[in-house]
Amino acid sequence: MARPKKSQPEETDSPFKKLRLAAGLSQEDLVRLMGVSVSTIRRWERGLAEPTMTVWQMKAFCSAVNKSLDDLPNSLITQRSHSEED
Repeated sequence: MARPKKSQPEETDSPFKKLRLAAGLSQEDLVRLMGVSVSTIRRWERGLAEPTMTVWQMKAFCSAVNKSLDDLPNSLITQRSHSEED
């Protein structure tokens, strides 16, 4: 069975992915700049793993997305909404 074609970019709640896309970077660009695997980037963007980076990797990420550490959101993983209790 063939995969459906992607006609539009996928919507995301991932702050990590939003920063990457706003900087015009591909996942592969971050792989080269940060020295992590593409599967790691994908897990971070899907919220399957919390981004854990060395200081060097964090500096590389900040430089790549043109943000200072203080400008980054407190959580770079997907913000999942929890159902409210009544």
